[in-house]
Amino acid sequence: MTAEHPAHSTVQLELEPDESAFIERQVSNGAYTSAEDMLRAGLRLLAQNERRERIAELRSIIDEADRSVEAGDFKEFSNSGDLTAFIVAEAKARR
Repeated sequence: MTAEHPAHSTVQLELEPDESAFIERQVSNGAYTSAEDMLRAGLRLLAQNERRERIAELRSIIDEADRSVEAGDFKEFSNSGDLTAFIVAEAKARR
């Protein structure tokens, strides 16, 4: 790891009493071996949820593109120069 991204870091949190009690119950009933393990599990779930949301967003974009193609709403280019010119013109028009 680099100095900017150390292998381990320490985070200090202030929890509400009910949050703290929840963690204590989860550790004491054996669901997690420690508060740190529970936090790591929560972070993994958040990361998985973020990936699922991104995948859903990308699928929606792909579905929209498919509908546009099926509706005939697309442009064909005979070479990459034509495509480049189109992209540049579109970018200038959006400014």
